[in-house]
Amino acid sequence: MSKDIKCIFSVARSEYIKWITNPRIIVVGVLLVFMKTLAIDPLLERADKIGQKIDAFEPFAAIGNSGMLVMLMPCVFMVLISDYPKMTGNTLYFVKRTGKKNWYLGQMLFVFFAIISFITVILFGSALMSQGSFTGNWSDVVTKYNAMFPNEAGNFTSQLLPSNLYNQIPLITSIFQTTALMAVYMLIISMVIYFFKLIHIQSFGLLAAVFIVAGGVVTCSLKSDLMWLFPMANTIVWLHYDVILDQPIVPMWYSFAYFAAILSALAIANFIAIKRLEFINIEQVE
Repeated sequence: MSKDIKCIFSVARSEYIKWITNPRIIVVGVLLVFMKTLAIDPLLERADKIGQKIDAFEPFAAIGNSGMLVMLMPCVFMVLISDYPKMTGNTLYFVKRTGKKNWYLGQMLFVFFAIISFITVILFGSALMSQGSFTGNWSDVVTKYNAMFPNEAGNFTSQLLPSNLYNQIPLITSIFQTTALMAVYMLIISMVIYFFKLIHIQSFGLLAAVFIVAGGVVTCSLKSDLMWLFPMANTIVWLHYDVILDQPIVPMWYSFAYFAAILSALAIANFIAIKRLEFINIEQVE
């Protein structure tokens, strides 16, 4: 293994250990409780009502595709990542040993590990709480409940997993797409925060991240065409599909291309910022 790769992994490992041992990580448990109340319990009530089980992965699909719940994951992750990268007096000596580029690549590797860990906890945490079976298919609780109880078709629980989703794509496909798009969404938020941290205006980075999330929430709520300019709409899989017709409203490739373009621009901006980074106005203690 080359010296540069060792340096990159050393930075990532150091930051990851600090991250998972930070008391703030407890908000992930709070998020799971909140999701259980809003997404899992309503699905379980429907399952009991018709005497069927849900699939264990359906709650995660609901969490990642509900207009209200989908904003929770990036918001909580924003809280967890908001004070990274840590720019303290000791950082200067660390960067001198690794080099600016290796230090930054290590930070990005840390963010990648943090995102994967976060999504994995949400995915399998919701699966364990679902009391469901691992069939890999949409259950009757999702696909047939509204037909059995049409008077409940427009309520909040029905909107957790709209027909645009289960009528158009298989459950496993929706899980893969939701996971990938949500991961990229959180990566974009992280890179925005990192960019402004690198140019020493951290508070503006948090404001920019909040604006990105809030802009997505507002435009998605209004069903405005402007929603496709924000990451949130591109993350919600069912928004891409028509309710009845077997054709996309907005093709999935558009969202992947959108995220690729945004990530490329942010990567360039961050690499320019890391080259110009000066360690000024930083704390002198860890």
